[in-house]
Amino acid sequence: MIGEAFAALSAVCYGFSGAAIAKGAKARPATAGTDNGVFLSVLVTTVFSAVLWAVLGTHETWPAQRAPIAMAIAAFVVAGLLATVLGRLANFRAIAAVGAIRASLFRRLIPVFSAFLAFFLLGERYSPMALGGMALVLCSVALTLKTPARSQAPNPGKALSQGLIFGVLCAVFYAGSYVARKFGIGFLPDAAFGTLVGALGGVAFYALAATLSSHYRQIIRSLWQSSGPWQWATAVSISMGQISLVFALAHTKVAHVAIISSLEIFVGIYFAAFVLGSEERPGAKILFAATLATIGMGIVAASK
Repeated sequence: MIGEAFAALSAVCYGFSGAAIAKGAKARPATAGTDNGVFLSVLVTTVFSAVLWAVLGTHETWPAQRAPIAMAIAAFVVAGLLATVLGRLANFRAIAAVGAIRASLFRRLIPVFSAFLAFFLLGERYSPMALGGMALVLCSVALTLKTPARSQAPNPGKALSQGLIFGVLCAVFYAGSYVARKFGIGFLPDAAFGTLVGALGGVAFYALAATLSSHYRQIIRSLWQSSGPWQWATAVSISMGQISLVFALAHTKVAHVAIISSLEIFVGIYFAAFVLGSEERPGAKILFAATLATIGMGIVAASK
């Protein structure tokens, strides 16, 4: 149950972070299509994970050989780039385009992509019951696309298309990061160290990108000026969510972590529509789609 508890905590943190991203994009419109606090969240994750590893220490026995350690570090770096950089960028852009609630529904494709990758790369197997649950998730996403977008964008249809593209990319990146982390933990079962390595990989990406792109140089230079209270709230919550997620992956299967994180949908709806007021209260079709996705992932969870 430890893994499931960490996965639930991660869902709460990610649900709040989605609402905070949408709130930050409205408070600072100039950042909505660019970084909007992604680099800040990478730095906060690095600090949090470093402190966590220093406090916990190496409580797991590391392999005596260097090869497994090198394999684990490489996997953690790949996971960090997929989740901490690419996944977050796609997630932020999806939320800026269609809002936290609808973007969270697109991210429900993460368990589907996770199961697909884990099947081929980790050898995890799923029953027909689990596959049926995944089919319900796909139906919920299809229902979302048939629901008219209530957007303030000049072209709501275009915003919905952009949200879908970035939402699907986000799901693919996060699913890949789940599998990469699980692969690395198999060689080196030290979740705090794995989180730190992944975060450092994200910092290294921004440092390298800044040497090649004026856009990334501007992001780094304007870090403090462009980071308001909602960017800080996002950075802290999304960092806690990612750290909790890594600990969850150390104690349970990839698909189960992705499934429990589906609670993020309802947490995100609650914060975005009822607490922060970053977007309108969802209509009946969106609520039905969220419920359908959660039922689908509950079926997968029950199919151990």
